[in-house]
Amino acid sequence: MWNRIFWISILLLVTVLEESIAGKNGYESVLNIDNSPDYLMGNYISFIEDKDGMNYTQVIDAYNSGAFHSLGHERLFNKGYTESMWWFAFRLKNSLDKENKVIFSPVGASIREGILYVFDHQNQLLEKQYSGFLYGGDKRPLKSRIVSYEIHLDPGAEYLFLLYVDSRGLNTYIPFFLDHATFYWEYETYRTAIYGIVTGILLMAAITSLLFGLYLKESIYLIFTGYLLSCLILILEEDGFLHLWLYGAHAGQFSEIVIPLFVLLMSVLLLQFILRFFNINQDQMRHLRKLQTLIWISYFFSSIIIGAFFISNHYRLNQYINFSALYIALLNIMLVFLVSLYMMRTRKLLSYYMMAANAILLFGFTNYVLNLQGIVNWHPLKPNGLIFGSIFNVFIFTIGIVYRYYQIKVEREHLQSEVYNQEKKIAISIIQAQESERQRIAKDLHDDLGGLLALIKLKLEDLLLHGHNVQKILGELLKLMTQACKDVRYISHELMPQDIDEKDLKTMISEVLNILANQQKLQISYDIGELPLIPSVVKINIFRIIKELLNNIIKHSEAREADIQIFQDDLDKSLTLMISDNGKGMPTQVLGNVNMGLGLKNLQKRVDFLKGKLHIDTGVHGTTIIIIIPEKTLLSEYAETPYHS
Repeated sequence: MWNRIFWISILLLVTVLEESIAGKNGYESVLNIDNSPDYLMGNYISFIEDKDGMNYTQVIDAYNSGAFHSLGHERLFNKGYTESMWWFAFRLKNSLDKENKVIFSPVGASIREGILYVFDHQNQLLEKQYSGFLYGGDKRPLKSRIVSYEIHLDPGAEYLFLLYVDSRGLNTYIPFFLDHATFYWEYETYRTAIYGIVTGILLMAAITSLLFGLYLKESIYLIFTGYLLSCLILILEEDGFLHLWLYGAHAGQFSEIVIPLFVLLMSVLLLQFILRFFNINQDQMRHLRKLQTLIWISYFFSSIIIGAFFISNHYRLNQYINFSALYIALLNIMLVFLVSLYMMRTRKLLSYYMMAANAILLFGFTNYVLNLQGIVNWHPLKPNGLIFGSIFNVFIFTIGIVYRYYQIKVEREHLQSEVYNQEKKIAISIIQAQESERQRIAKDLHDDLGGLLALIKLKLEDLLLHGHNVQKILGELLKLMTQACKDVRYISHELMPQDIDEKDLKTMISEVLNILANQQKLQISYDIGELPLIPSVVKINIFRIIKELLNNIIKHSEAREADIQIFQDDLDKSLTLMISDNGKGMPTQVLGNVNMGLGLKNLQKRVDFLKGKLHIDTGVHGTTIIIIIPEKTLLSEYAETPYHS
């Protein structure tokens, strides 16, 4: 009895081991094919690594000897970046009593060459089908976006399939799908329609952004256009549509560099876009220069990727280039997120908006990179983190760029309104200044010259009527005429000094001060140092400033004395004008608001035009006004646009 129990236990153990080995090797399991739309293949596929370049007979021997390993996943194979080739084996049996047709798809975006060998139940080779991005157009068994093979199964027949995959230097992320032919083409039609719509939307957004850039002449829109196109290329290439629609029939090898190249370009354009979007400059971010260096490194590395296209047989070098491109791109996207985080200090609402978009992209792209490296096989964002994150990010950023355009439009309209109002105010000020000047000239003519002419007229009438004391009257008339000439000279000099281009500033000021001194209305002392050659526009404005200040002193200050000093500083070469009087000072309300006094308002305008500084010190014992004009204003190059008083 115990002997029987012992042998039964041994038999059970052997059976379990055989089943375990069969499950490990995978070649004893046969997938029965019926009318189901699709099948999970992971439990029926086994694989072996090929480092030396085996032929299919050697692979058959390895398969029969149990050297293959179970896939270990319901449909995914992923060993990251390798320099090896890979063989996959699986068995299919048609459980129907009629011919059946299925389509087998190892959906890897980096399959350089994929060859499917079909054997009968006696391991006799029946056919070979070639695919991968080295084969385009009619060279593929199916004109499809992905690596796919059409398999015909005779009624009740069983077949062995070997798939050779060459992804050396590239990633080995390969999900396996097996679908009924009808279901396969229905799904492909649906997916093509979806990607066609996505392509149309992104192209429309790119064209709109390009037009914005050309119209507004802002580089941010051109950068965003490049970012949109890079994202579109990545989305289409990841799903095989770019190969199918654009270049696959003529230059399929380009697939080796499309993803690393445009991943890098997408990330660096995104980094440039976010810096321009927030208008970040060197003063706002002290690390901006380092970011600019990283941007140039990214573009330089992009050129290296393009160069790698011509040495695609150096698999280890390509592996390092692809690996580096992904991680530089990941670093760029992380910096984009950090920049959005940094801007929360000043632009909270907009920063939250950008962080939401960048957070999804950062998560999706990180997941995508880890998947390609074979570190994780978890991808919650469908179809993958790169595609989902890019589409979401582009959608959010497109709304943001349109909103930015709207803001710019509103700001421009507001600025135009402000400019119009300012021009209106300036026009009113000019009219007021002109009217004030006319009134002042009219008053001077009436009070001074008009009175003298009236007196001259009376003297002449007295001379004509009576004819006595002729000598005395003529002497008085000569004095009156002399004074009238002085008044005319004074008034005309106020309007515009003579020979302004030929005279230096010191001479101009000395002449007007001498004229004022002859008026005997104010005792004026002055000290004018050696002054440099000054442009006419600067001289006339300094001359006007002095005249206006002296007129204000005469009319409003009730001062008896005034002192003027003009000199050039030896250190910074600035020109200092200082005018003081011993009058009653300025009213507090006028001094506190220059707009309340037309004279002070005009004075401030002239000082601003000369890029100078104005300081006023006033009290009951008098007023001192100091004006400092910088050296750059005194240079001849400054005399471009005159100030019209």
